[in-house]
Amino acid sequence: MILLLAVVGGLILNLMPCVLPVLSIKLLAVVSHGGGDRRQVRLGFLATAAGILFSFLLLAVALIAVRAAGVAAGWGLQFQQPWFLVAMTLVVTLFACNLWGAFELGVPTTVAAVDDRAARVHGLGGHFLTGALATLLATPCSAPFVGTAIGFALSGGPVSTLAVFSALAVGLALPYLAVAAVPSLATRLPRPGRWMVWLRRGLGVVLVGTGVWLLTILAAAQGAGDAVRVGVLAAAMALALVLGRTVLPARWHRLSQFVALAFGVIAFLVPAPSLPTANAPADRGWQPLVPADIPALVAAGNTVYVNVTADWCLTCKLNERLVLGRDPVASRLAGTGVVAMRGDWTRPDEGIARYLADFGRYGIPFDAVYGPATPGGTALPELLTAEVVMAALARAGGCRRRAPMPTLMRHWPPRYRRAPEDHRTCGRCRGREMTGVSFYGQSGHMRGGGSGRDRYDNAKEEGGSDDNQGWGFDSRGKADGLGRKRARAGHDRHPVQG
Repeated sequence: MILLLAVVGGLILNLMPCVLPVLSIKLLAVVSHGGGDRRQVRLGFLATAAGILFSFLLLAVALIAVRAAGVAAGWGLQFQQPWFLVAMTLVVTLFACNLWGAFELGVPTTVAAVDDRAARVHGLGGHFLTGALATLLATPCSAPFVGTAIGFALSGGPVSTLAVFSALAVGLALPYLAVAAVPSLATRLPRPGRWMVWLRRGLGVVLVGTGVWLLTILAAAQGAGDAVRVGVLAAAMALALVLGRTVLPARWHRLSQFVALAFGVIAFLVPAPSLPTANAPADRGWQPLVPADIPALVAAGNTVYVNVTADWCLTCKLNERLVLGRDPVASRLAGTGVVAMRGDWTRPDEGIARYLADFGRYGIPFDAVYGPATPGGTALPELLTAEVVMAALARAGGCRRRAPMPTLMRHWPPRYRRAPEDHRTCGRCRGREMTGVSFYGQSGHMRGGGSGRDRYDNAKEEGGSDDNQGWGFDSRGKADGLGRKRARAGHDRHPVQG
């Protein structure tokens, strides 16, 4: 079952924002086969799938080795290392130069000639590297089911780790395997021509944007100075390759490539050998994550919302921008009785790694909610919605409201269908223990909820008679037959508030 979840998670990973930067490579891989030979199409896409599988197995072996050394391991943690960020910046720069025709990637077959008649497809080496790059740039994200699969893999032995990572690779490679199984999907595309030259140039610009994104992550981890220096060296490397191919004589091509290689080596020497362990200050409205403080805050009656993020996690940024940073979630997190904590995992942090491991998680995004009703914390899914977050906050605070007003109830007279507009109108959230049955027929409590005796007493305080039955409960705490018996004098003017 866990392997099936891993395959599904790997397939969904193709749609995550972390994979969008390599969309240009995938698109070019398909377009370049337009009108091509079916055998070459099949071999090319199988080579890309092999690159994905190989890179996933390489990641699995690396994680096994890191865990054996006693170091915290997790999904996407290589983005915390400056050398990896520098390497990926240089790699995407080289891929962009390849798309611009500055040098050829893959041997022995190349795509050097693109004219009106036809174009030769990439060599298998180029397709293999494309698959490997797609995997490396996909690792900052944790798609649905990926977090569960990674948690199972890293909590087990080496065999389970290799099996789960192989299943993830199969899921990520499924689109390529589908084209390899049905090559006509690619051969029916328009034949490559002059238009592909402009397409390659445009997709090269997209890869340059990916390199800039990697530099922003390096700036957050190492400082803007190191990021600027690496960016200048990467640009100098690209310039040397472009000039060597387009301006200098052919005999200088080797020299230009040697100069570009020198710039790349120097770029690796720019970042400091180690990263500072202190995290950046928390964002406005958020407290730094201190797991030891959570039990005391919950004991004081607060609801605690924990968000673990990183500058290299695009899914985290998507959740922050579309859910956590917008109403109604933003207003709720800033309200009274709620403490919002944020952990920044851009840099290595053993405390955050241990905190995630307590939940069986080894990657981000990660969100959890604590409260009087859930003191141990409840983990939320990787992709957040406002409804999921608001419901989790309500449950953690003790409010067990489950659903909005049913459609049928909306047609009832107003005095029979009063429903809470937010969780603060229910009895528990106002400090009174409520134990009744909700008028939706579900366990829990709603506005005016609670035992029949509570309702009876409250109704009398509001000016109703002894027969006032509130929301369909009699004085013995039992629901009447209709669930909405009309209250007597005084109730219509003074509705019961739980």
